[in-house]
Amino acid sequence: MAGSSAESGQSRRPGAPSLAVIGAGVAGCALAAGLRRGGWDGPIDLWEAGRGPGGRAATRRCRQDVAWHIDHGAPLLNLLEDPEPKLVAPLREGGWIVPWREPAAALQADGTLGPAAADPLLGGSLYRGRQGMDGLCRGLLALAEAQGPPPSPTGHYGTLVRHLAVRHEGGWRLADANGAVLGDADWLVLTGTLLAHPRAMERFGWSEVPLLQATEGLDDGDLASALAALARMEMEARTNLMLTIKPAAAARWLSLPFRLLSFDREAQGRWGLRRLAIQPLADGRCGVVAHGVPAADGPAMAALEGAVAGALEPWLGERPCGGEALAGVSQRQLMHWGAAFPVAPGLPPAAMVCPASRVAFCGDFIAGAGFGRIEGALRSAQALAGRLLALALLLCLSLGGPALAAAAGAVPYRCDGDLLLATSDNGAVDAPGIPNTTGGTVPGATVLLEWRDLRLQLPRTNNAGPPSYTDGLWWWSLEDPQQPRFLHRRGAIEQFSCQAVAAATPPADGH
Repeated sequence: MAGSSAESGQSRRPGAPSLAVIGAGVAGCALAAGLRRGGWDGPIDLWEAGRGPGGRAATRRCRQDVAWHIDHGAPLLNLLEDPEPKLVAPLREGGWIVPWREPAAALQADGTLGPAAADPLLGGSLYRGRQGMDGLCRGLLALAEAQGPPPSPTGHYGTLVRHLAVRHEGGWRLADANGAVLGDADWLVLTGTLLAHPRAMERFGWSEVPLLQATEGLDDGDLASALAALARMEMEARTNLMLTIKPAAAARWLSLPFRLLSFDREAQGRWGLRRLAIQPLADGRCGVVAHGVPAADGPAMAALEGAVAGALEPWLGERPCGGEALAGVSQRQLMHWGAAFPVAPGLPPAAMVCPASRVAFCGDFIAGAGFGRIEGALRSAQALAGRLLALALLLCLSLGGPALAAAAGAVPYRCDGDLLLATSDNGAVDAPGIPNTTGGTVPGATVLLEWRDLRLQLPRTNNAGPPSYTDGLWWWSLEDPQQPRFLHRRGAIEQFSCQAVAAATPPADGH
């Protein structure tokens, strides 16, 4: 990622949409990678209050102690749903993420261990970032940078965006707490809820919700609905205790029957802990991260350390009291995640994009598969990248740009507000005389549908008349080529409204 100046010096083609992405966590970095891999060639700026990419999947490091690094947020990435997000395969192939195979368990309120499968974080396929969880975001940015030739996404770290304003010419202006302009962009993407949620006023003493204030004069029903849904969303705070254990004492920690310990609901109530991770360091030390619920003030550090010792007393054989600390601890730190963990149901996926205001959302707060976890951040970024790319193509067509879809053999449609590309393939089977040859297709014919985050290849049905395609769950029929029938069977039948998009011809001057 390039430097931290708002004036990045990158060249910009006239008309190329620019994005200001607030947050360089998993969602923001995945969005940059998905857009670049999909052909987005406008500038992408990532604005991050932290010292580097990662967000809640970051790794705490120390320049004076290169052997010390602790994953103080998410300890791993797990995938519960199929198919896996598209960016996982290139991350795995590039060595940015590796399988997580450490022992895990769940602690019950009576102090006994049980299987960890009940914890949503510990099911499915498990991965960790190479050399720290921040390897996940570093890998996503590497995927974005590898696409070329458009400029690489630009990271602005250690920068809190405090104010937002709609520009007279369209798009957005970002400013810091002093009102100094940070940058401008055609589109604004929020990967967290801070700038759009009323909690910002309570937590930071702000006099307004930045995005709500900036859009007061806009007549955008989509954005108003999205902001109302966000305002109703509840968020959880979390305080994490980070301990560094000296080598002599670390051996005992590393011999425990788990590296990741989950706490069931009753155990959470007893000890005030959600999760505990033990992370070996290269020089014989280990790091211990306890995910707790106390606020990060007053006796929080002592309370959390006492809770850790109490929960692990059967294995460690010690329980501090009277202010005593765990043996062998050389360093203690607190990390407070202020209301960063979303509580279901989350923001509906249909509210992710507000085209009239050029505002979009992605992150683990989007309802759906992976909600509240890294998987949700990846999937929402993938879905948003697809929708923004579709909007860009529709804009290209409407402005008389090159007929990109037609050149690729795809026919563009607009289905439920999003671009759908349909590419027909008549196959290679010659079977004259069967019914569907009258429609110009033969057995083996298929249609490829690309819509939102779906890629569907449907086989041609053996019927006479207009072509139709189905795999038993999805159905695409061209009885009216201008308004195809697009259906999905999921218990009941869902029908999506589709209209053909007229292919534009290039202007007479050829530009």
